[in-house]
Amino acid sequence: MKIKNHNKDRKKPAMRKRLKISVFIAAFACIALLVFQYSRFVSKIVYEESVSHLTEVFHQSDNMLRELIDKNLTYLHMWSENLQNTSKEEEIRDYIKKAQADAGFLEFYFLSADGNYKMVTGETGYLGLQEIIEEDIRQGHDVIVNAAVPGKSQLLVFATPKAHGIYQGFEYDAIAIAYENSDIVNVLDISAFDGNAQSYVVHSDGRVVINHSSDAWGNVYNFFGVLREHSDMSEKEINELLEKFKAGRTDAMMVNLDGRNYYLVYEKSDIQDWMFLGLVQEDIVNASMNSLQCSTTILVSAVVLCIAAFLISLIIQKNRTTLRRKDTEILYREELFQKLSMNVDDVFLMLDAKTYQADYVSPNAEKLLGITVEQIQKDIYVLRKLHPEESEDFEKNYLKEIQVHEQKEWDFECVYQKTGEKRWFHIVAMGSEVNGKKKYILVMSDRTSDWKMNQALSEAVRAAETANRAKSTFLSNMSHDIRTPMNAIIGFATLAVSNIDDQKRVRDYLGKILSSSNHLLSLINDILDMSRIESGKIHLEETEVSLSDVLHDLKTIISGQIHAKQLDLYMDAMDVTNEDVYCDKTRLNQVLLNLLANAVKFTPAGGTVSVRLKQLPGTAKGSKLYEIRVKDSGIGMSQEFVQKIFSPFERERTSTVSRTQGTGLGMAITKNIVDMMGGTIEVQTEQGKGTEFIVRLPFRIQSEHQRIEKIAELEGLKALVVDDDFNTCDSVTKMLMRVGMRSEWTLSGKEAVLRARQSMELGDAFHAYIIDWRLPDMNGIEVTRQIRSLGDDTPVIILTAYDWSDIEVEAKAAGVTAFCAKPLFMSDIRETLMNVIGQSQDEPETSILPKANPDFRGKCILLVEDNELNSEIAVEILNGYGFVVDTAENGAEAVEKIKNSASGNYDLVLMDVQMPVMNGYEATKEIRALADPALAGITILAMTANAFDEDRKKALECGMDGFLSKPIVIEELIAMLQKNMNQASAE
Repeated sequence: MKIKNHNKDRKKPAMRKRLKISVFIAAFACIALLVFQYSRFVSKIVYEESVSHLTEVFHQSDNMLRELIDKNLTYLHMWSENLQNTSKEEEIRDYIKKAQADAGFLEFYFLSADGNYKMVTGETGYLGLQEIIEEDIRQGHDVIVNAAVPGKSQLLVFATPKAHGIYQGFEYDAIAIAYENSDIVNVLDISAFDGNAQSYVVHSDGRVVINHSSDAWGNVYNFFGVLREHSDMSEKEINELLEKFKAGRTDAMMVNLDGRNYYLVYEKSDIQDWMFLGLVQEDIVNASMNSLQCSTTILVSAVVLCIAAFLISLIIQKNRTTLRRKDTEILYREELFQKLSMNVDDVFLMLDAKTYQADYVSPNAEKLLGITVEQIQKDIYVLRKLHPEESEDFEKNYLKEIQVHEQKEWDFECVYQKTGEKRWFHIVAMGSEVNGKKKYILVMSDRTSDWKMNQALSEAVRAAETANRAKSTFLSNMSHDIRTPMNAIIGFATLAVSNIDDQKRVRDYLGKILSSSNHLLSLINDILDMSRIESGKIHLEETEVSLSDVLHDLKTIISGQIHAKQLDLYMDAMDVTNEDVYCDKTRLNQVLLNLLANAVKFTPAGGTVSVRLKQLPGTAKGSKLYEIRVKDSGIGMSQEFVQKIFSPFERERTSTVSRTQGTGLGMAITKNIVDMMGGTIEVQTEQGKGTEFIVRLPFRIQSEHQRIEKIAELEGLKALVVDDDFNTCDSVTKMLMRVGMRSEWTLSGKEAVLRARQSMELGDAFHAYIIDWRLPDMNGIEVTRQIRSLGDDTPVIILTAYDWSDIEVEAKAAGVTAFCAKPLFMSDIRETLMNVIGQSQDEPETSILPKANPDFRGKCILLVEDNELNSEIAVEILNGYGFVVDTAENGAEAVEKIKNSASGNYDLVLMDVQMPVMNGYEATKEIRALADPALAGITILAMTANAFDEDRKKALECGMDGFLSKPIVIEELIAMLQKNMNQASAE
């Protein structure tokens, strides 16, 4: 029993001790709770009083800003009315100078709706407005907006619309005045809290209009940018505040900026969508209450510290040994992990899920990212600097949606901070929970080498695909779009020759068309040989060339297109004393045709195209420099496109050009050939005003084959040149002097008749008249008629840049002796004069067409051609050789005609390939599949503008018996028909 009592006595001190501790803890808790409640009460009172005071201060500033704006808009309205009544620039300048002195603004602008301005001094520029004001100006609304001008601080611009006005040639829609931010701040004069209050006027989206703050955060352009960079507010909290701004709420709150607490007061302004907000440090506002709060805090802190010190000493004593052991283990693991991480291409990070502060960063971060561990730990947002400026992921937060035990992966493009080099990382992010707190664990793996390898392979594939696509498009367009119209040119030329009735001049004219067409076809075949162009195997072949023949052939080739588009073509030669040179005629023709074809293509109906050849002194002995200008009055080009006009496959993207066919290779080929010839090419152009290409080429002259220029029979005789172009008169006069004649000239037809009468009366009559067909006062035929009425039978030569066949009968009746085509060279004028005096020799005529075969008569051919023009040509040619021709417009119609015909009705089929409804390949296959063997076995010849080997092979594979490429060469056509007719007869 005593033992039991003794045990009870022994337990009592321990129970008392525990009870004392419990009472002490309870008392401490009560005291702490009371102190806490007291502090909250005091803080609440201080907060409410401070907010009330701040709101009143900033409300007064808002009213001052409203007064400032009303005053300036009133000024602007008044100035606008006064300026309408003032037109003299000097009065306007004096008026604005006085207004500036009265109102105190910085600048005055005459402003267009698109932001361009002109000042009273004449200075012009572009006002970098933060908003598009064009609609407000058009609707007559006043505008207040921020703007930036190079070399000046941010401006606040007041603008009022004005009826359309002009100042110094500048058309403006509004007048505006501007203040610097500091001027506005001085007017507001916010001096609360000894000048320590900071205020802003912002748009509802946070863009700063007026900045009255310290330089702690630099130039603030968006208030929410300050919150994101300097506060501990989450993105969600910032977005909620943004919504309050947009809703026009008036409120106050506490924010922490760079570790300091600030009162933030915001109030909706009556001005546009502006918000007036202010910031004051908490300790400045609460200075009067700091002493009481400080005393209370010190007292409570002392009590808490004493108790905490007692408890902590017990805990520390008990766990010291355990902590030492754990610290040793942690240090060992950290050392091991650091050694491993320094030798891998992965950066490891652990982030707090709420604040995104870095709890751990592997030491190899600086090696892989160019940012030190300390920089990341100090500010996790420093990782955003790794994004390239054009990156779309700058604001994207991939971590936000990751839950605990979830994992997400994505690729990340960054900029290595030390060198600016771009790198690519693969990121694996995992959600985790450590000591009840959510964490993000990131593994950033450097994949730069893999990405670069894949990128190089992708670019190689794309380049190959682009090259193949471009080459295919080029070859297809060149083959079909150019060969098809060539068929019409050669075909109609051949028909004209075959029905010539031995008329020498017309035969010569049509012979030139045929010769030029065949030459252009051979030129196209050279261009289509892409392997030669790409490998640089095109070489110049210098031959004896007459520049006169080149330009006349060029005019002959292009005249059809000129006539079709109803254009005026002018060609002349200036100071060309050496027209016989050495050069590659084919390449020269190619350059001139490319330039002239472009001029025709991009000049609308009624426009003008001109070609002028001029001889300049050469830089090398035995050579001369020839300048060729090809000018048009077409649509012109933009200066941006001119920079790349000579690049392959480049075409300007405009609504006009997009409707014009072409491969975009002509100018690149032209530039290449000019460079090979040792010349230069330049372009002068303006949109809507036309284009001029200037080509300068050095050519060796044929000094060993100088032509005899003087004509003994005409030496000393007088001639009269009549042309409305001074350059032509001057050029022809010099040529006549070289022939040996005395020469005069006039620009008027009426004056020419007067001079002819005077010369006859004075006994010094003219012995030759060279008259332009188209003169401004009367045409050349009428001038000739009036000269003949004087009894003057002197030879009259008509100069013309056009086809004279339509006027030849009238001209001969009026007394015209001969015609001479422009451009006029020495050889042309000499030959014409020789013809006039009867000393020219006729050239022997040659046969162009193959002879008809009697075996063709009565043979029936089915011609399948969708082009009406080509079909007409082919029918006329075949009928001329005795064939009976039936036609079909597409493959489907051809199949029906063969299917419904009797055996022997058709002897042969000429089948085009590219046709609507059904192409030639499909039609051939269906014909070969007919049940009647006689119809299925009919001879089918392909006749197409697709002239490549693969096209020929495809035609034979689908069942065709032969292949003719367009333009059709009559000799080849007749030979092919003869061959197949003979084979059919033998079978």
